[in-house]
Amino acid sequence: MTDTHTHAQTTTAATRRNKRRWWIGGAMVGVLAVVAALIGVSHSSPPSPPPASLGTMLDRPLPPEIVNLPLVDDNGRPTSLAALRGRAVVLTDFLTLCQEVCPITMSQLNRVAGSVEHNHKIVFLGITVDPQRDTPQRLHAYRSFAGLSANWQLWTATPQHIAALWKFFGAYYAKAPEEQPPGIDWMTGQPLTYDVTHQDVLVFLDGSLHERFVIQGPPVGTGAPLTAGERNFLNDEGRANLTNTADATWTPADALRVLSWLTGHRFSLRS
Repeated sequence: MTDTHTHAQTTTAATRRNKRRWWIGGAMVGVLAVVAALIGVSHSSPPSPPPASLGTMLDRPLPPEIVNLPLVDDNGRPTSLAALRGRAVVLTDFLTLCQEVCPITMSQLNRVAGSVEHNHKIVFLGITVDPQRDTPQRLHAYRSFAGLSANWQLWTATPQHIAALWKFFGAYYAKAPEEQPPGIDWMTGQPLTYDVTHQDVLVFLDGSLHERFVIQGPPVGTGAPLTAGERNFLNDEGRANLTNTADATWTPADALRVLSWLTGHRFSLRS
């Protein structure tokens, strides 16, 4: 009788211990699941917006007259901003005969372009402020001169259409006397006859062709991977801009941060 009772007590105690083990094990599984879920949420959370100190955040749809403004690509084909609908666009103003800032801007942006080259929903777009000289043929030659990656497009247009486009985006430009002695055209070998002064702007458009972020000012010149041709084409001011950070407003990492926020994908800068 005593043996039977003792056996029953032992069996009951073992059962209770097993139940406790199952309860503790189940609780631990639940805790781990919650932790994993929280980590997953943290990892997949959208990139944070860029700081206000970097530029201006907005959500301005481009009007039809700008979306459909006739432009021409570097292959001589008619195009317009409407052709880029559905893609994020990084737009900048430039001219192929700039010797001060544009080579640095294009070089630093090309670092960004190379970092997102696998994403076919992002395009980098340079539209000239010198339509008189920047023909499609010259723009096409500039691709090799500046070593641009495949996700770049270079556009020009009539002087009237270029003026309308950059007036809308708030980028001032004007012809100016060429320095003396004049620079030498990298393409023709002839002396330059005039320069174009302009504001430096970086405009980010979303796939709906809404203007979403604008950076005013030149990039940091330090570390800009200029081609040999670009470096040789810089004048004294341009060479100084490679190390002068006083007036710089953005870095390639800054531009990539805006793109990450705009597209919802986290990108890292290639070295």
